[in-house]
Parts: sequence; C-alpha cells; structure tokens
Amino acid sequence: MTNSELAERVGLTAAPLSRRLARLYETGVIRQVIAVDPACVGLGFQAFIEITLHHSTRHGSGRFVEHVRRLPEVVEIHAVAGGFDFLLKISVRDMADYKRLIWQEFDQLTDIKTINSIMVFDSPKIVYGYLPE
Repeated sequence: MTNSELAERVGLTAAPLSRRLARLYETGVIRQVIAVDPACVGLGFQAFIEITLHHSTRHGSGRFVEHVRRLPEVVEIHAVAGGFDFLLKISVRDMADYKRLIWQEFDQLTDIKTINSIMVFDSPKIVYGYLPE
C-alpha cells in the first residue's frame, strides 16, 4: 500500500506518517526485507531440521549456533523449548545437496545428539510483517 493509503487508514496526514515510519525504522520495530523465491534461484529443496544437543549448555549451544550461522544453506535458526533444542530451516538445490550438508557439515558437530528432518513439499501460506488485530 502507498504512504497516502496508509496515512488515510491510520488517520494521519503524509508528514506525520513519514516521521512515524522513520522512527519505527530507526528503532527496528519495522524493517524492509526482500523475499526471494528459492525455487526461482535453483534452490528447489527446503527442509526443517530439528536438532537435539547432547547438553543444552550455553557453551555447547553457542558453539553449535556459531557453526550453523556460517552455513549459507541455513536460512533460519530458532532456539526452541520442547522435544528438541533448535529448529533450522534450510534451502538447498536438491536431495544430493541436502545429503552433503547433513553428512559433511552436521556430522562433524559433536554437540549434536539427534537430527530429525522434515521435508517441505509446499508452502501455501507465508506471511511477512503481519500482526494480528
């Protein structure tokens, strides 16, 4: 939506809206991102990986996060509560590329106890920047 449409919707004129948006960007409340369709750039295989560490200590978790943060195939890292410690989203070319990632990168991490993979067939809904009303 345009700035004038947004201003009308929230009951402001253009100048106060611009100042408010600038402040929201500066404080990090909102940010602009570019969403790239992975399949359009040759990354046709996405998966979520549940990782359980041997010991969920700050040191072990930190070592793990630092390693996977450097992997370009890992597009999201989430520390979670529940039956596992981390949920990763990965994006690779194909199953062979996925196998390489697991066997060459993840197998060398001694902090990992278990890896459970969930393959993505389709993503019929992805919403960016939505806040429930």
